[in-house]
Amino acid sequence: MVSRGTTQQSSAPYNRRIVLDVIRRQGSISRKEIVDQVSLSPQTVANITNDLETIGLIVAKRVTGAPAGGSLAGRSVAKSRGRGQPPIAFELNANAGHSIGISLEPGRLSAALVNLVGEVVGRREVDVDTHDQRRALAAMVRLVNELRRRPGTAERIWGIGVALPGPLVQTDISFIGPTVLEGWKDLSVFDELRDTTRLQVFYSVDSVAGALGETLFGVARSLDDFFYMHFGLGLGGTLVVNRSAYRGAAGNATEIGHIPVVPGGKPCYCGNAGCLERYLSLHSLAEALGIAGEPDRDAQIAARLERNDDPVLLSWCRQAADRLRDAICVIENMLDPRAIVIGGSAPKTLVERLLALAQPLHTSVRGGVAQPTERVLLSERQEDSSILGAAVLPIYDLLSPRFEVLQQDRRTETDVGDLMGQRATPRAGRL
Repeated sequence: MVSRGTTQQSSAPYNRRIVLDVIRRQGSISRKEIVDQVSLSPQTVANITNDLETIGLIVAKRVTGAPAGGSLAGRSVAKSRGRGQPPIAFELNANAGHSIGISLEPGRLSAALVNLVGEVVGRREVDVDTHDQRRALAAMVRLVNELRRRPGTAERIWGIGVALPGPLVQTDISFIGPTVLEGWKDLSVFDELRDTTRLQVFYSVDSVAGALGETLFGVARSLDDFFYMHFGLGLGGTLVVNRSAYRGAAGNATEIGHIPVVPGGKPCYCGNAGCLERYLSLHSLAEALGIAGEPDRDAQIAARLERNDDPVLLSWCRQAADRLRDAICVIENMLDPRAIVIGGSAPKTLVERLLALAQPLHTSVRGGVAQPTERVLLSERQEDSSILGAAVLPIYDLLSPRFEVLQQDRRTETDVGDLMGQRATPRAGRL
């Protein structure tokens, strides 16, 4: 569903986001096609595209082989060099700036430089003792500075996004166990990251970041409603409704990793027993293989996956696939999502194997409504989805129209943030 523009007097930033979102979704689209989709006048759309092109967020390209006023589907485009044959297509400008994404997992920190169309153009990774917030902060600052100095980095940096395992507010299960940042008491370290780098900093639970990344640049870009399953060292989830993550009362909704699924099962670090994460996560696999505490855990898992005769691995995959099948059924029957998208830092070969073993899926409310191949989708950026999701956080507010923009005060529009209705924050912001 495409959002519609509004004629409300203070709606200019919202309408610009609507148009920018349509261009992002379509990849290449003419002004006439934009008018047809957003229900704004041709003059309003012309003014908006002129504004967006002036500030460098979009580029105009001349369509080759398309009749004037026709659809651009399947047509090739070339950069416009002045007056030429109509129609003109608009696309996001990949060089309109970069965003820096940081994925924090226990013992490891990954960072990437991402452009406005979701391409990872540079990345760094380092092992770090994440129990120590000072070391984690120093590592984040170092990787950010390395990426900023990278040749070809745009002058405009939209900000830093940080994705980390939740819950992020103080609950009975926050920052407890080997799949989270054990021992952390607060997130003031992100305010220090903002002060040190002088860049806006946004942070979020890794499952929320991954879901937003899939919404903008992944397999869910055409879906308004879906459930995102984050398969990493732990297991998390996010329900997306109308392209926004559902938060719950305290921002901790859909923490599926700690739903008990095996009565009297394995003790969980949250205090319960038989939680889903104890059977379906990279930490669970590492425990089964006897390598949970080893620094080269990920490399060993990748090596074992290349073999088809490892009885321990095969046994774990069979039981994990059973739990995955159960989880899919619960999610579908409770939430009826358009699709379930699986992403995270788990190797794609592992997720593909588990999904194959989970077939046939349990009967649910999605059976007979959705095609079997549409019920569960795998991220196309599987092992990069965490870091891409983090990088999306600073630009999600820019690229995804939200009705709250209509509630913001009208201000003098002097820069990109003002023009698009973005607010600068004095502290690191949570998305």
